[in-house]
Amino acid sequence: MFKTDGERALLAVCLITIIFVGITTLSAFGKDTDAGGQSVQSAVFQYLERMPDDLHTINAGELKALLRQEEGIYILDIRNRGYFVRDHIPGSVNIPFEEMGRNFGKLPKDKMIIVYCYNGQYSGQAAALLNISGYYAKSLAGGWDSWVEEMAL
Repeated sequence: MFKTDGERALLAVCLITIIFVGITTLSAFGKDTDAGGQSVQSAVFQYLERMPDDLHTINAGELKALLRQEEGIYILDIRNRGYFVRDHIPGSVNIPFEEMGRNFGKLPKDKMIIVYCYNGQYSGQAAALLNISGYYAKSLAGGWDSWVEEMAL
């Protein structure tokens, strides 16, 4: 059914998100779960209903081409700082995954955010959360590993 690891990872992220929303909804039973005029559950359902064909992912070749021609993108490296300092995609900004919640205000809403991690799993989760929160984000399929492979070509 799902042909690539990226598709399977995105499905896992979606299922985790749905489970999280279910647990959150149950734990908030009888409490106000309104987030900015819209329930979290509603936001997740809208996100899933509007899922594009690319599943909010971009491959390394597509990103490489975008970097040559477009300035309207923001590249977010969510790996830990040590890995970022050693090497990163040119022009990327480092906000480790566990610090994202405290740094949403630093992210642009007027640019496409390309998120990458080590292998694409955490960036898929981060891109989903960003999209649910009103940003336009895509995850780099295969993460840093796929970028390194693309640059070797």
